[in-house]
Amino acid sequence: MKVSIPMLFIFISSSSSYAGTIVQQAVAPDFNVIKVDTQGKPYQCKGNAIITHNDIVTNLSTLKYFGTSISIDIYDENNKNIDTALCSALNVIQEYHYLASNYSTYPHVTNIKSINNSPDKKHQIDPKLTQLIQASIEWHDKSNGYFNIALSPVIDIWRSYRGQCKGERKQQDRCDIPTRAELNKANNLINIEDILLDTINNTIQMKQGMSIDLGGIAKGWMAEMVYRQLKSAGVENFMINAGGNIRHYGYHPQGRQFSTAVENPICKKYSNSLAQCQSFEGQYHEVITGKDIAIVSSGNYLRYYRVKGKEYHHLINPKTLRPKSTGISTTLVMNNNQLYADIISTTLFLMPLKEALTYANDNKDIEAVWFLNYNGDKVETDNFKLYRNSLTIN
Repeated sequence: MKVSIPMLFIFISSSSSYAGTIVQQAVAPDFNVIKVDTQGKPYQCKGNAIITHNDIVTNLSTLKYFGTSISIDIYDENNKNIDTALCSALNVIQEYHYLASNYSTYPHVTNIKSINNSPDKKHQIDPKLTQLIQASIEWHDKSNGYFNIALSPVIDIWRSYRGQCKGERKQQDRCDIPTRAELNKANNLINIEDILLDTINNTIQMKQGMSIDLGGIAKGWMAEMVYRQLKSAGVENFMINAGGNIRHYGYHPQGRQFSTAVENPICKKYSNSLAQCQSFEGQYHEVITGKDIAIVSSGNYLRYYRVKGKEYHHLINPKTLRPKSTGISTTLVMNNNQLYADIISTTLFLMPLKEALTYANDNKDIEAVWFLNYNGDKVETDNFKLYRNSLTIN
C-alpha cells in the first residue's frame, strides 16, 4: 500500500530517533548555528526555525534543539495569529533545550551541564528546572525504581564503551563492555536521595561525583509545554512531532482524528532493506488514532553496539546496571498526564513484561503495545484496541 494522500499519517519510531511527517520540510543551510539577537538572547524565531504555509497546514520545523528534528503542524482556518503562536512555541522549545542540556553550558542559564560540572556546589536554578527535576525525583518511586535521573554515571560508562566501538562492527573482538567493578563503583553515585533539591529556594546540590541526566523526561515534558502554549494561544487543531514524541490535539481538516503509523522496529533497524519491509503493512506495525493523546516509543533497535555477536543498547536498567536483554520496543499511548509519557514509555520497556502489563493495565491513562521479537510477536494492554485505527495493518 502506497500512501499518496498528504498528511494522512505521522510516522513514529523510537523516541531516540527522528520521526518525520509526510509534509516536505525545507532546511536552512545554517541550521547548525543557533541564532541570537544583538543582545545575545537566544530566544528568537528568525533563523532558528522555518515556517511554511499551504492551503491545509502551517508548519514550523527546526533541527537545532534536543538533538533531533522538531515540527509543529497547525491546521486552523482563519487564524491570523498562527505565526506568532508558532514562534512562542519555539521559545518554549528553546527554553527547555537550554535548561535540560547535559552536553553544553550557556552563559544565560544554569542548566544540567552546569550542575554536573560542580555537583557538590549549591546551584541557584530556574523554577522551571526545579519543577522538572522535582517531577523526575518523584517518578523514581512511581516507576518502581526503573526511572532514575541519577543513573548518569552508569550511562556515561556504557556510552564511553559504545563510542570506542564505533566503526568496529566488522571487528567486534576489539569492542568490549564495562567491567562489573566499574559498574559497581558507579553504583555508589546513583542514589536518588543524594540529590538535595530545595523547591522553595530553587537550589540543587548533590554528592561529589554524581551527575544527572534528564534525557528520559525532558523532550516529552517540553512537548507538553508546547501543547499548553499553543492551546493558550487559541490554536484548536495541531500536531507536535518532537523527534518521535507525538502530541495530537483537535481534528484533521478532513474532519477525522489524527493518525500515527508506528514503524516496525526490525524494518527500521535494517533501513527497510528486508523483503518483509517493502510494503506499508510491513514497515509499520500499528496505526494509532486519537484526538488528544501523546504517543511515544522506546526501544533497543537503533542505538546499540555489538560485542562478540551480542548487542548492547542504550537503555540501561537501574536495577542491573546493564541493558535489558529481551524485548525490542514499547509504544505508549497516553490520554492524560502526558507530561510523563517519556518516563512511562522507558519504564514499560525496562520492566519485565508481566510487571509492565500489570502496571499499565492498572493505570487508566495508559495503553501500550510491546513488540517482542524478530518474529513480530506482540502483547498489548487490555484497551489498546480503542486507539487502533480502522486501517489496522496487522
